[in-house]
Amino acid sequence: MAKELNLANSVFPGLNDKRGILICGYEWGFSLDDQRLFAAGNPAPFFDKYAETTFSNKTPAHGDRALGWRYDNRIHRWFELWGNPLNREGLGGVLEKCIVQTNWCNTEGHHIEGSYYAKLSDPAQVDNFLFHISELDPALIIFMGSVMIDVLQNSSILARFSAIVGRETNPLRKVQKEFPGRRFKVGFQSFQRCSVVSLPHPSSSRGLSDSYIALFGDEIGNLISSVRCAKSSSDSPNNSLQARRP
Repeated sequence: MAKELNLANSVFPGLNDKRGILICGYEWGFSLDDQRLFAAGNPAPFFDKYAETTFSNKTPAHGDRALGWRYDNRIHRWFELWGNPLNREGLGGVLEKCIVQTNWCNTEGHHIEGSYYAKLSDPAQVDNFLFHISELDPALIIFMGSVMIDVLQNSSILARFSAIVGRETNPLRKVQKEFPGRRFKVGFQSFQRCSVVSLPHPSSSRGLSDSYIALFGDEIGNLISSVRCAKSSSDSPNNSLQARRP
């Protein structure tokens, strides 16, 4: 049986289908509120699988509840802090359409039980991640969670990843900036065809301040802008393909 892309938003040929920005988390969310509703036998929340959506505007598929998702909302704030605000009106523009969202794992849960490293290193989940990299060939990967970049350094996984995106051009460096509050490490690594940024998890990293993330505005903002500018200069069609439900 052929594999399918497991995405949170629609695919726009010429924009996020190849050489776009890939937002990658750990696994698909299953909120406690949704779990309680499901356990009580309530109808499933509104979902229109045929609706066209961008990462920045999922309301056509999920209704107004999408506007309250903490994970998405924090990423929205971060993009703005990095000088690349996202438009939530309609399908937006080039920047909105060159972003595609997925997760390293194809599983769903409120949080990962046990070791994150062990879960992400599971061969089936490594295959899932690398399948998405092979199919989407992203120019920029933004890991939303710090463990993924560490798993990627596993020699066998890194070799498979490099076979897709080219040899490593700048090894992983983790940067921690001066800040009066809690400081987190942000990772940067680059390959011939891809740059990788590793960030703390937006909704589960205790003590994480948006002001701290803003300190990385130049580095991350420039990477985002370079992809946006490359897409803006190309004559890309804007037809969308149906994406799978998150």
